[in-house]
Amino acid sequence: MRLRWKRALLKISGEVLGGKEGPLDKGAFSFYAEEIGRAREAGAELAVVVGGGNVARGAALPFLPPTAGHTVGMLGTLLNGVVLREFLLARGIPALLMSALPVAGVAEAVDPWRAKEALSSGAVVIFAGGTGDPYVTTDTAAVIRALSVDAEVVLKASKVPGLFEDDPHKNPSARLLPRLSPGEYLARGLRVMDGAAVAIAGENALPIVIFQMDREGALLEALAGKRGSLIGGEG
Repeated sequence: MRLRWKRALLKISGEVLGGKEGPLDKGAFSFYAEEIGRAREAGAELAVVVGGGNVARGAALPFLPPTAGHTVGMLGTLLNGVVLREFLLARGIPALLMSALPVAGVAEAVDPWRAKEALSSGAVVIFAGGTGDPYVTTDTAAVIRALSVDAEVVLKASKVPGLFEDDPHKNPSARLLPRLSPGEYLARGLRVMDGAAVAIAGENALPIVIFQMDREGALLEALAGKRGSLIGGEG
């Protein structure tokens, strides 16, 4: 399959990494590691930003001060990063884990230049810890990391086929929107991707694809431009 984008930043939310087996679902991690491996074999250079909602979500910890709650959430992304790295390594896929909250011997500090070298050599680079700052979503972290490693696109894994004009779970008649400009997305008040992330991507002409990844081959199809809804991008 011919890839539309070679170097991509894949955003995987914590919600899709949890499942029947608990917050860290073996089946989910195994599936996504396999999909990443297939994309790599097809020639893609992949960086990954992991969310942490399956482990802890800062906004859901009202008994903590907000800064502490967000920090717990960022540490949750690091747990996901460690697990995803191990699933990739078990498949013979070289993987480098970087974190905005580095832990010696576990995850090194974010270094865009080292990350780009690793991507060029065929390794999957996993970014954890969000941006390292509270009140900033991992969606925004994904766009920032994508720009820092010269990614051509951000691919956001979702549980639905793309962007809808309304929540399809609450409104089954909601229409799928195959393409929007960043301005149109923000004007509609859509919330699938954080507004700050979309604004930064738009300012830097970085396209974002929202796609359903829990289907075999979905990541490859997204990289080929054959799956999902596109925000921005060339005409």
